Amino acid sequence: MKHFFIHFIHGNLAFFCLSAPLAACGAGYDMPYRVTPPSVPDAWTAVLGDNRWHIEWINSNGIRESRDVDGREASETGIEIHILQEWASPVIAYPYWNGKDIAPDAMRPAGAVFPADADISSGAISLSWTGGVAAFLYMELATRAAHGAARQPQYFDWRRFRELLESAAIPEDIRMDPWLADWKAIAEKTVSSGFDSRRIVAVKRREIAVPAPPGEIWIGTSPFALPIAAPAETGKPLVLLASDAIDTYISQEGVLRISSSAWIWLPWQDAR
Repeated sequence: MKHFFIHFIHGNLAFFCLSAPLAACGAGYDMPYRVTPPSVPDAWTAVLGDNRWHIEWINSNGIRESRDVDGREASETGIEIHILQEWASPVIAYPYWNGKDIAPDAMRPAGAVFPADADISSGAISLSWTGGVAAFLYMELATRAAHGAARQPQYFDWRRFRELLESAAIPEDIRMDPWLADWKAIAEKTVSSGFDSRRIVAVKRREIAVPAPPGEIWIGTSPFALPIAAPAETGKPLVLLASDAIDTYISQEGVLRISSSAWIWLPWQDAR
């Protein structure tokens, strides 16, 4: 567990002047970076159309900053940001769809953690869907960590965490879709008692049969999840996996909110 956090040396992080990307330790290094989001899954575009991005980061003054950009524009040209570079800091990018009232927090984000995901020589930060898991966990750790606590997210070994997500040390279903884990709960336990990879397990879900809601293709909120086709036979129920929390599935016709105990179908005019 302890190896995922960087140890102190005489009250200062060993990370500071031992890590090459942070070239000017304590000097307010402020090189701009160009951030480029990944493409959204084809199924998301097929169901919802073209997206926008809500991008958040910690700027060089230590203040959270955000920008909203058109999806195509962001993919083609990226956006320039000044990110906090004195220690590890996150960039998180939420896709959203104004025309469908799919808000920035509805779908799982892309993201990155600087400097682990930065190309220092070119001044680029490529956001990825796996990086979104790391950036989300960073934000959750920051929300829960008390000021001055040892388990702050900037002390976490983010390179090793990214390697862990792709390793056999975690269950195969989580490697295929990291959003099957409850990262909010993992963050809370990490802040209280340290990180343990054995906590990375899938939230329990069970099959729920929904009586034939309209829609030919169904997408979930995770970019790693495959789209679900409606039953070929007319009148057959749509079988979905649901947890105790509310999960969201979307078709061209509307939104389905579902848990292990209930569900509600909201056509687009009612979902807005």
